[in-house]
Amino acid sequence: MKVLKLLKDVIEGRLEEPVQEGLGFVHPSTLAQGCFLAVARELLGHPKAEPGVRRLRLMQAGNAAHERVMNYVRPFLVAQEVPFLDPEHRIKGRCDGLLFIPKTLSPNDAGFYVLEVKAVSSTSFLELKATGTPRIEHVRQCQIYQWGLANSYELRIQGGLIYYENRDTLEYALFLAPSMDQGFSELLEKLRFVVGLAKEGRLPEGPEYKLPEGHWAHRYCPYLHLCGYGQGVVAQNKGHLSEALRAKIIAQSIVKKAHKKEGRKQKSLEELAEEFGWE
Repeated sequence: MKVLKLLKDVIEGRLEEPVQEGLGFVHPSTLAQGCFLAVARELLGHPKAEPGVRRLRLMQAGNAAHERVMNYVRPFLVAQEVPFLDPEHRIKGRCDGLLFIPKTLSPNDAGFYVLEVKAVSSTSFLELKATGTPRIEHVRQCQIYQWGLANSYELRIQGGLIYYENRDTLEYALFLAPSMDQGFSELLEKLRFVVGLAKEGRLPEGPEYKLPEGHWAHRYCPYLHLCGYGQGVVAQNKGHLSEALRAKIIAQSIVKKAHKKEGRKQKSLEELAEEFGWE
C-alpha cells in the first residue's frame, strides 16, 4: 500500500517535498511580516545569517512557552505542530495547535480553532494590553494557518486564537484573530505575483513589496546582509527612534509609574538603550 511507503519515507527521512522549478517554500512567519523581498529570497533559497546567541535563547524560551501552553489547553487540544503544505502558493508551515470547542460547552462557538502562541517581552506585553489588539503580523500568521489547515485537511475552521505570554512574568493575554479579510486576500495576491517572479530568478521591485523604512523588522531580518535597501534603512535610522521604539518608551513609562507606586527600582536610560538595541 502507498500509505506504508509514505510512512516508511517519513520515518527514514526520505519523504521529498514537491519541487516546482527549483523553488523552495515560504514560511507563514516570513509571509506574515509583509516583506516580499524576504519572501522571494526564501523561495529562491538565499542563505540566511546565523541568529545571534540572544536570538537563539529567545527562540528557546518561545519553544518552552509553546509546550507549557499546550498543557494549559489540553482539554480542547486535538493536535499540536499541525503541518500543512500548499504547492501552488509555495507555503509550508506548522500550526502551534488545533483546538476543538464542543457544542456542549459553547453551542454558538463550537468548532475548530487554530492556536498561535507568542512569547513576548514585558514592554511588548504592556503595549498589547494597552491597545487591546494583537499585532497585525501575528493576525496575518494566524490567518495563514486558518487558510492552510482548511485547505489541506478540508476542515471548517471556526476562527483563530492568539495567545501572548509575558516571558518575564508568565502573564497572558488571549485574542480572537479575525478570519480572512481584504488584507489577507491582497497578501495572497502579492505572493502569487512574487512566486511568478521567483520562477524567473527575480526579486520584486517597488515600495509595495518592501517593509516601510521605520519598520522594526529591518534590523532583525535574516537576509539583511544581502539587502541593500534594508542596510540603508538601518544605517539611516541608526541613533534614531522608530515609531515602534517610541511606543516602547511610552509603554515603559507606564511600567515606571506602576513600579513607582510599588517602590521598585527604575531602569536607567542606559539600561533601556541596551534592552532596545539603541546605538
